[in-house]
Amino acid sequence: MKLLDICIGKTRTLTINGHEVKTAYLKEAVPGPWKITEGGLEGNEVAVHTDAVYAFAREGYDFWAERLGVDPAEWQPGVFGENLTVSGLNEQDLRLGDEVEIGDVRLIVAGPRIPCFKLTWRLGQPETFIREFALSGRTGVYFGVLNGGSVSRGDSLRVVLSDRSQPTVSDVARYVFGDDSVSEDALRHVLSLPYLSQTAALILRSKLYRILDLEQTRKDRWQNWREMRVAEIVEETPEIKSFRLEPADGGNLAPFRAGQFLTVGVDSADGHELVRTWSLSDYHKSPGSYRLTIKREALGKASPLLHDTAKVGDALRVRAPAGRFVLDRSGFKPVVMIAAGIGVTPFLAMLKSHLERGDDAPPLYFVHCARNRESQAFRAQIDALLAENKNAKLLFVYSAPGVSDVAGEDYHLAGRFKPQFLYDLMADSHIIHGGKRIDLPWFESDIYICGPAAFESELRAVFIEQGANPDRVFSESFSAPSGGGTGSSVDTAEVVFSRSGITTRWDADSGLSLLELAEEHGLLPASGCRMGICQACTCTITEGALHYDPAPSAPAPDGSGLLCIGRPKTARIVIDV
Repeated sequence: MKLLDICIGKTRTLTINGHEVKTAYLKEAVPGPWKITEGGLEGNEVAVHTDAVYAFAREGYDFWAERLGVDPAEWQPGVFGENLTVSGLNEQDLRLGDEVEIGDVRLIVAGPRIPCFKLTWRLGQPETFIREFALSGRTGVYFGVLNGGSVSRGDSLRVVLSDRSQPTVSDVARYVFGDDSVSEDALRHVLSLPYLSQTAALILRSKLYRILDLEQTRKDRWQNWREMRVAEIVEETPEIKSFRLEPADGGNLAPFRAGQFLTVGVDSADGHELVRTWSLSDYHKSPGSYRLTIKREALGKASPLLHDTAKVGDALRVRAPAGRFVLDRSGFKPVVMIAAGIGVTPFLAMLKSHLERGDDAPPLYFVHCARNRESQAFRAQIDALLAENKNAKLLFVYSAPGVSDVAGEDYHLAGRFKPQFLYDLMADSHIIHGGKRIDLPWFESDIYICGPAAFESELRAVFIEQGANPDRVFSESFSAPSGGGTGSSVDTAEVVFSRSGITTRWDADSGLSLLELAEEHGLLPASGCRMGICQACTCTITEGALHYDPAPSAPAPDGSGLLCIGRPKTARIVIDV
């Protein structure tokens, strides 16, 4: 390998696809010799990523010029955003942890380039090009710096230490952008490597949590009703009780995603069956019991029945956990949870699930609105869970503080919750990426809201109007059942994977996308980002229509659909898979 060019970039604000973007992508060649320090090339700036050195193969220029129909002479050094242009660089041979000497500098292989929209903008390509580039084996290589020094054009690069048991740079690119056939063990191994690029780690960590959370919806599930026994009843407040349920048959319980609910059937005094859904208020990866926390509703039928007559040993009919209001642990932005009253119940499970991520968990902002301390369920548990967490901020808002409630001790603010309360709480919002602080406005966060219907709908509307991404505002209200549908999608649908000869049913409460449904049946359709961006999962839809949640970054071609974010909009869907 030989060093051909040295390039550096300065942070500037550019208009990309109609948006103002702060970036140091544009590079210019500089003469050597040039100093490389632990942080990268002297004078080189970075806007977001934290990798020290990016090298790109000269052969990659020829490869992509031919692929894109461009005269390579039109491309100046640094067009791919690289710091070092190197002949003979091979992503399919270099492995994570390989040590490379150049002059008196020693580098260590940290991972593949993780392309983004700035690459497609620079090369004049659609966003779908991202995945092609990432899986091409021509991505370039991120390096860390073990020993600094000076380099010059013409210097040779040689691998001085290599562990052939480690994955190649191309392997890691496939882990990031390929299908989800990569194993949990492989992801955990790569994530354990101390020199791994933090840019790659961010996405691999997200993929790991997506795998783990998907597993929570697959194991030990049952169909229809199953009998549970009340094992414990705890009075949380004068109006709220928790009921711990255990399986009457002594079998295993299905794991669940934090935020999901149970559908419960109870018999009224006159023999009528009452069916209600109540959120699971505790979280364990392998639950031995389920906990439901239920507020006694004065005008309700089922909640007073349980509060007044249920006792330990009583039987209840229960369906397997379901629901789409769940914590997305694959994200990296700050997490906001806003609960009103009994709306705190799913957030108890979400809190535990979020904290299970340990140091990988993004910042948390937790808001609970209650009447007063006496009516605030789980206050002691919330305090205990977050007491030692320096990456979490709490806000308790009491609409009618009790005479013994102390401001600054029992609660922070009095009155009705106002959006400005959240904006003030998040004034210092940021994430730490690769040891680098990245400031974020409040609306660059994942926002979860649970409370009365009016509370939920009003806050959601205000947050979106003020800049929050509608696809990252998740909400659930606990108004009485209305028998309504599930928005633009149907409650249930017949799904036919025609090429595979598989016909199955999709249930809205499962929360599964059509891609996840296909995978549950052993199918492996092509996929990439799983966010509706790369469009790798585009498939022909020969019958029916799809509802998208979230909305795709660009519409799918006519007669096609995106499986990763698609759900049935009609009662029957036929997909060419």
